[in-house]
Amino acid sequence: MQKKNNFLITRKTKAIVVKDSAYYRSAILESNGEHYSIHSAEKILDYSCLLSGATLSGRRTAVKSAFNINNKIPVPVNPGQAIYMMPTCSTKSKDCVWLSYYHIDFYEGRGNTTYITFMDGSGLFVNASENSIDMQHKRTSQIIARQNRIVLFSRNYRDPFSNRPF
Repeated sequence: MQKKNNFLITRKTKAIVVKDSAYYRSAILESNGEHYSIHSAEKILDYSCLLSGATLSGRRTAVKSAFNINNKIPVPVNPGQAIYMMPTCSTKSKDCVWLSYYHIDFYEGRGNTTYITFMDGSGLFVNASENSIDMQHKRTSQIIARQNRIVLFSRNYRDPFSNRPF
């Protein structure tokens, strides 16, 4: 366990779990261990979004507008680094866990919870149904596909390896 005052979401970040303790507000699961922070998950997300060029609020507004989503909004934290986080339930809930899209290997419903298995073989239970996690996973996939389509198929996009546009 390691304590962090400021924390940046990186490609190693697998999940951010809300902590209900006297001091720590979140636990950050990474491929190299678990870290604790005095900041809330949303504060960590906002800080990480800011460092990649936008606020958390701005990213949420963009996703809301493009996809007509009003709750449990997945966040493209740093699209250039392929960092997309998706909440398991309402962000106001103490049960909310933010999952990193590309770290999820598979998920399986077990009663009223879902077990998330990460690419490194580790996992955790979240208080959300398998259907809810599946919907969040699909929403995040749509965001990624739309962003990649804009980059790859824009009329103004120029192939860096040639002198002519696509």
